[in-house]
Amino acid sequence: MTPEQVLLWVAGVQLPKADSDGARTMAGYYRDIADAVDRSGTAMEKVVGQVKSHNDGDGPAAFERYWGGSAATGAVAPSAYPADVSAYARRVADSLEQFAKVNDEIRAALWVLAIQLYANIVFTICYGWLTGVLEARLLTLIGQARWYGRIRNSLVQLLVKRVIYALADSVAYAGGQQALQLGIYGTSLAAGVDRDTLTKVAGYDPLSVRANAVQLADGFVGNMAYDGVADALPGLNPTSRYRQVFGRYFLRRPGVAGALGGLTTRMAASNAYTYASNVTDSYLEGDGDGWTKPPTLRQEAAKLFIHVPRIYVKYPLRWKNWPNVSGQTAGPGTP
Repeated sequence: MTPEQVLLWVAGVQLPKADSDGARTMAGYYRDIADAVDRSGTAMEKVVGQVKSHNDGDGPAAFERYWGGSAATGAVAPSAYPADVSAYARRVADSLEQFAKVNDEIRAALWVLAIQLYANIVFTICYGWLTGVLEARLLTLIGQARWYGRIRNSLVQLLVKRVIYALADSVAYAGGQQALQLGIYGTSLAAGVDRDTLTKVAGYDPLSVRANAVQLADGFVGNMAYDGVADALPGLNPTSRYRQVFGRYFLRRPGVAGALGGLTTRMAASNAYTYASNVTDSYLEGDGDGWTKPPTLRQEAAKLFIHVPRIYVKYPLRWKNWPNVSGQTAGPGTP
């Protein structure tokens, strides 16, 4: 498989193999044939006229009747053949051009889906920095709240912080995903991608309020499941000594063990995300099959695209003026 085919496979997209340019070329040939037949019909009419004008007798008259009338009862007049053939050739040409148009529209819609998926992958990778900012600031504000200080049980304090963070994190992630998707779909439609074709290929109207609301709910519940699993497993849980102070997506633990441990936790949490999203979507759509929809092989490949890059990032940010949050005492001051 070529790199392009691999990327499209991960995106779950299979482009049509039909050749639009070849279909249009064939349409041109059929139109040339139709024009040539029309010219031959015109020439034949001229010949018939000359036969009659240059000759006398029953023969030329009979030939004229044969050409313009019927050779036998119910038979098509020979003079009609050229027009019928040329009309047929033009219908074939029209069909080929329509086929090429539909093929191009489907390919364009499929590319939009592929671009949307990879934009989502990049967004999810980069979201590690955003959620680090969100987590650090939110937990600081919660810790400073008066009502929080009245909670005496440390376990309850921890649960309150994690639940509030998970709610805020899930709203931000699901909302960001939908905003990104709407931006890509809206831009593609403005650029000329056919909306009906995109709707048929995607399986839903990309600008439908209901469809976007369902997807927002799917993403919210899925991310809540992700946060719950990530908090529960070693490495990313709030009590782990290897947990990066600034952001749940990056580990401070060095070496292969730390990298693989973080990747394993993220993959497990990501699978929980997909399963919870499927169940939520099934419930909201009323089809009832979400419980039997585990992540597909393509989805697992996409998860690797997302989570493998994170094992190479040691620190999410180095902000010189915010050492108490990032855990670093100095840095270049830029992400």
